[in-house]
Amino acid sequence: MFKSRLIPAAVAAITFVLLSTAIIAAEVSNTKRDFGTQSCKEIMRLSGDDREIALAFAHGYILGKKNTTQYDVEVLAQITDQFIDYCLDHPAENALHAFEKIAM
Repeated sequence: MFKSRLIPAAVAAITFVLLSTAIIAAEVSNTKRDFGTQSCKEIMRLSGDDREIALAFAHGYILGKKNTTQYDVEVLAQITDQFIDYCLDHPAENALHAFEKIAM
């Protein structure tokens, strides 16, 4: 009798672990992005932390291209505002190219 209860419980536990692993793997693969291939529209559709991370990445990318680690927060905020306005007017444009036009 004990074995008959143990087998369904073990099957349920294994199924739960496998499904949990598959869900976590799917979530991890969804977090990879390539700013160089995304359109302005795709960046504008991001919300909350995702958009903030994308914009922070873009700023860091430009600072790296300029070979500097120094930045002015007010200037970065202005660039961000200009980028958002530009992307709203040009949703099909490549986001990285648009950011480079504004920030370089």
